[in-house]
Amino acid sequence: MSKPIVFTMHLLLGLFLFDKPSVAQQVKLSIKVITPFKTAAGDSLVIIGDQSIWGNWMYPRSKKMDRLNDSTWVQELSLPKNTKVNFKVTRGSYYREALYNNNGQIPAATSLTVSNDTLVTLRPSSWNDIYQRSITGTVRYYHNFSTPLLKYTRNVVVWLPPSYFKQPNKKYPVLYAHDGQNIFDHTNGAGGEWRMDETADSLMRKGKIEEFIIVGIANTKDRWVEYSGTPEGMNYIRFIATELKPFIDKQFRTLKDKANTAAIGSSMGGLISFYMVWQYPEVFSKAACLSSGFYFDDGHMPEKAEKGTARLNGSRIYLDCGGLDLDKDFLPANERMNRILSKNSAIRLKYQYFPNDKHNEQAWSERLSIPLIFLFGKAPLN
Repeated sequence: MSKPIVFTMHLLLGLFLFDKPSVAQQVKLSIKVITPFKTAAGDSLVIIGDQSIWGNWMYPRSKKMDRLNDSTWVQELSLPKNTKVNFKVTRGSYYREALYNNNGQIPAATSLTVSNDTLVTLRPSSWNDIYQRSITGTVRYYHNFSTPLLKYTRNVVVWLPPSYFKQPNKKYPVLYAHDGQNIFDHTNGAGGEWRMDETADSLMRKGKIEEFIIVGIANTKDRWVEYSGTPEGMNYIRFIATELKPFIDKQFRTLKDKANTAAIGSSMGGLISFYMVWQYPEVFSKAACLSSGFYFDDGHMPEKAEKGTARLNGSRIYLDCGGLDLDKDFLPANERMNRILSKNSAIRLKYQYFPNDKHNEQAWSERLSIPLIFLFGKAPLN
């Protein structure tokens, strides 16, 4: 009776020995970042990239680097041999990204295949919220704008069109822009810039668009919830509609009606721009929504829109999306929203797909003229 038992044990042992899955060889990737100057108190270096330790490109989930001293940071991780990695170095968000050049342009991600233990040493030349350039045109700054509706104060910058001081009796439409610290320059804690001042000024001087005022609203630590269909997001657009807009209308010569009041933003900023027209159609009638984050919306805007878009009758909506990077994930939801809105002929809609565009400020700045002409163009629209 004992032999079958022994045989069975040997058989199981053989199966265990011969069928045990092989474990991929691990190699170590060490990253050292030497900053061009001391890291400010309260700042941390955070890598954003395509590994779980880096949040899979979602910076709120990324692990901070280890600080060796005021200017040197390190991080080590083990990876299966021959893993290809892509990452960027930041000070906590895409809007505080490392630069390695002297022109302020956002660099591509660092990419490599880790075949052996590897040390990567990076020496940023600056950060994109510190790199500065001049602004084309005249701006007015309002720092630490507060509201009881929101947790944090925020900076507001107002850009005035070329004829504003030359024609003292003229009134202007207004474009409210989210992530306002990165639309004109890098001086206000922003990331790669849109160069909205240069693009708008050029189009206005060429007579391709009417002149308008731009109000840039800086984001805060609550950006993620303020730019979505959350209670915080509804308070954010309520703040713009009921507090900031009346302030701007009082301080500047504006055309106050909804036909002359628009919003623009990208990513989650594109989403909240859409919400502005949806929630306050009596205040805003135009929205440019670039690479919009309908995919991440806590308020389920596509589902709401599926039930009917009559509240948007008479509005003008611009939607677009790229085909690379995060835009690839965002594309299906943007195409869905385009299909929904296309069913309502009372909405003036424009949708464009840019298959070679990534999810960044450089891409948005390069196609910015399209939504500006759509919203404020002088020539007849197609």
